Amino acid sequence: MSSLPRRFRRNASSSWARIGTQGLITIVMTPVLVHGLGKTEYGIWALAFSLVLYLELFEFGLGTATVKYVAESEALGDRTRTRRTVATSFWTLAIPGLGALALVAAIALFFPLVFDVPSESERAAQLLMLLVGLDLAVSIPGDTFGNTLVALQRFDVVNATLIAVLIAQAVSWAVILALGGGLVVLGLATVALNLIGQLSRFLLVRRLVPGLSLSPRLVDRGQVRPLIGLSVWYGLAEASTLAIARLDTIVVGIVVGVPEAAVYAVAQKAAFLVDQVIRPVLRMFFPHSSELAARQDRPALRSALVAGTRIATAVAGPLTLTLGLLAEPALRAWVGPQFAEGAVVVVLLCAAAAISALTGTGFLMLQGAGFARWPGILSTAQAVLNLGLGVVLGLQLGIKGVALAALIAASVVQLGLVLPYVARSFGLALADLLWPVLRAHAPAAALAAGVGWLTLRAGVSGLLELTAAALAIGSAYVAVLAVTGLLPEERRTVLGLMRPKRSSV
Repeated sequence: MSSLPRRFRRNASSSWARIGTQGLITIVMTPVLVHGLGKTEYGIWALAFSLVLYLELFEFGLGTATVKYVAESEALGDRTRTRRTVATSFWTLAIPGLGALALVAAIALFFPLVFDVPSESERAAQLLMLLVGLDLAVSIPGDTFGNTLVALQRFDVVNATLIAVLIAQAVSWAVILALGGGLVVLGLATVALNLIGQLSRFLLVRRLVPGLSLSPRLVDRGQVRPLIGLSVWYGLAEASTLAIARLDTIVVGIVVGVPEAAVYAVAQKAAFLVDQVIRPVLRMFFPHSSELAARQDRPALRSALVAGTRIATAVAGPLTLTLGLLAEPALRAWVGPQFAEGAVVVVLLCAAAAISALTGTGFLMLQGAGFARWPGILSTAQAVLNLGLGVVLGLQLGIKGVALAALIAASVVQLGLVLPYVARSFGLALADLLWPVLRAHAPAAALAAGVGWLTLRAGVSGLLELTAAALAIGSAYVAVLAVTGLLPEERRTVLGLMRPKRSSV
């Protein structure tokens, strides 16, 4: 059996296609929405849909628990249990879905007052929030279908539906604005297309799991307690991860200043590129580890851990080094010289991202195998340490201090606690996990750093020179890594990710 998850190349490629589509639509449609709605109404639009990111925490980790239990059932060939798990998850999640709707209705009532919305836009803002609440009320339980597809390791199918919805929404926005429509019509179209996406995923799950039904009679009350018990720890880890990713900019705004928060936010976006690229690779090891754990296949779990860690670092290594070396000229070319002071922030956050890449596969495999408590506790510890150090170092060092706090927290928790715990949990010596990575990446990083130093000495300015420098550094890293780091199977996988492959349901 391969140490890699099923459909690895196709799933990763489709995930990257979704991320690319989302990024392109953001670049193209943001100015269209800004000019079509105007500054005030676009602000309302952005606020309303930004709240969704936080309100989705109402799932309390139940969606992640669904992935684990469905993957286990499929590994054991128990389709009856799969059907019962899906029905139980759907109706259990319907409760927080209604809770989210009630909360959003309350927010809608006070939205104009809290955010100082002009009187002529108050009704539109409240209606938009109610639409967002309706979307959440359906999507929170409806995410059961997407999570079931993830458990079946059909990321390609999930991504196909998401890409279709993204494109349809972008087209609808352009048409509505061209016809003079406003916030409410845009919200109606957006929510309607989201719900169509949920319906399409339900139909796809029914096709892949014949006999699937959402009848309340299929709810297994005996599954509710284990689902909720596990979901608490998953939810804690998800909330902590969100806090680590989102609170830094707020800390900068409070302890350093609003202008510096703008610089930090831009630098953070550049560093987050690494996570966006490696996340699709890492996510696939969650249901894979659930399957292997259900079969009690410890050797396969260890092989998957080693392979996933090596592939994640193979993707993250050249990205983090290239971004770190070219941070200053990249910021100058992208947003202007006034943001160049964010270069140190990019370097520090890229280092933290490299650490997360090293531990990310093991962290998700722990959760997938059912070891949810300690990942949740350790994630919380990292979030608390990150926040506390961010305030202290931010007061002393400014934005550099907040970024340094993120790196210190990642080093202490991820390297000092998570990595040893991962190795011990899967019966693997820490040296056996780390040494192949260090042996592979040290020469690659050294050569790429040398290329970067020579490039920077020659001077880099403008988009073309920046692109050429990035290609030179990244190519040097990958060329050496292909010799020193990857097994033949892994080398074919990484290179194959760059080749399109036709997907089928």
